[in-house]
Amino acid sequence: MLLERVRGGIRTQEIFLKRLTPMRRKEMRKTTRIVLPLIALLALLVAPMVASADANGDTGEWTTVVNARLGLRVRSGPSLTEPITFVLYNGQEVRVVGEPVWYQGIRWVELDFDRWDGVHVSGWCASAYLANYPGYEEPQDGYTGEEGYRVTSSIGLRLRSGPGLGYAVQRIVPYGTILERTGTASVSADGLTWVELDVNGTDLWAASEYLQKVP
Repeated sequence: MLLERVRGGIRTQEIFLKRLTPMRRKEMRKTTRIVLPLIALLALLVAPMVASADANGDTGEWTTVVNARLGLRVRSGPSLTEPITFVLYNGQEVRVVGEPVWYQGIRWVELDFDRWDGVHVSGWCASAYLANYPGYEEPQDGYTGEEGYRVTSSIGLRLRSGPGLGYAVQRIVPYGTILERTGTASVSADGLTWVELDVNGTDLWAASEYLQKVP
């Protein structure tokens, strides 16, 4: 569109020059030879930006910032069992598309972003690690008992095979994850109080100091 306008301007300029005296016409041609190439170059530079703005227009997307000091894992789907496809750095801007999905006690959102090399990437992450996280909401598929426990550690919570720091870490769940206790009595070890949690059918242990009871 911009290039067409430039070409139209050149044609108009030629018609105008024919009406001038020879001396004036010569001066105008010198000026035209300098100015018009600059205008054409500017049009070439601006056109891609205009096209990009049109492409990202009313798409239902909105931009936010990653708020995770240790980076944010992006997965191929809204689940902890989905493979990690990318790790975003703290402060990176991303585009959130569509509606959030509650699964495994986590509020997931789909992201679009550009890698450092310019390649466009999409994936899913826990929305608790985005700067505009709205806070806890009742999940659609959360805990099934009378009460759940939400992870309050900003860097996520290690779930272990037993009640103590000496047990192996089986999984790390992100901040905001809602888990359900199994009914097993809590255990004190290593200066912490450990509770057993049901994580998708697997019983794992976590320090209760990093959990908050939610009704």
